[in-house]
Amino acid sequence: MNPPLPRLDSLEALCVEAGRTILAVRERAFRVELKADQSPVTAADLAAHRCLSEGLRTLSDLPLLSEEGEATPWQERRRWTRFWLIDPLDGTREFVDGFDDFTVNVALIESGRAVLGVVHAPAAGISWAGGAGRGAWRWSGGRCEPIRVAPRWPPRVLASRAHLDPRTREWVAAIPGAQLERCGSSVKFCRIAEGAADLYPRFSPTCQWDTAAGQAVLEGAGGVVLAVEGLAPLRCDQGASLVNGHFIACADGRWVSRLPPA
Repeated sequence: MNPPLPRLDSLEALCVEAGRTILAVRERAFRVELKADQSPVTAADLAAHRCLSEGLRTLSDLPLLSEEGEATPWQERRRWTRFWLIDPLDGTREFVDGFDDFTVNVALIESGRAVLGVVHAPAAGISWAGGAGRGAWRWSGGRCEPIRVAPRWPPRVLASRAHLDPRTREWVAAIPGAQLERCGSSVKFCRIAEGAADLYPRFSPTCQWDTAAGQAVLEGAGGVVLAVEGLAPLRCDQGASLVNGHFIACADGRWVSRLPPA
């Protein structure tokens, strides 16, 4: 039997604490460095990583995999059936460029599925949490309220601000009446989850820590995240690589037959 999980409000509070460390860095001058994959990293990423890593270790004894942590060999990870997957600062490009749509992501992975997720948007002071079969919630202004998808057609489509590619533009243009809006980070999943948008197609690379928490929130709110290949739920056990295949996040899984080929 698995040990009990930390309370959801404890996880949300930890993400808020990590968000405060990000905002503290934002208030002063900071350097931007490039990692091996040419993605940016700042002191805010590292401070949030330390905050989450230390906090999660006090809440549970589960293994932890973080974008900003040491790389754990696949030979070890493949034995994990339950672990935390975190992105301490999702949307670093947005953070560096002065936008507010960056997030803190914490997900619980069980047997390859993101079963619980918390997403916190520090600049907005909003958090979302949920998981398939558990429901989904939104924290704002000291209040916590349940959320649910609210699909409508023609759909409101969200796409990456930093990675909007021609294929995505063409795909959205093939949906009559679709409205396209660009924003960063895992906020896109959460906006679908709370009924403010309907679709998020992603045809350029992402990593599992970019998507797991948001996927859990959206699934808890009644939505789906489907891999383009096979149209099955996106998973976190695709072998040694942590890179996702292309996917579509959707408020209503029944829309698959109405959408353009991806």
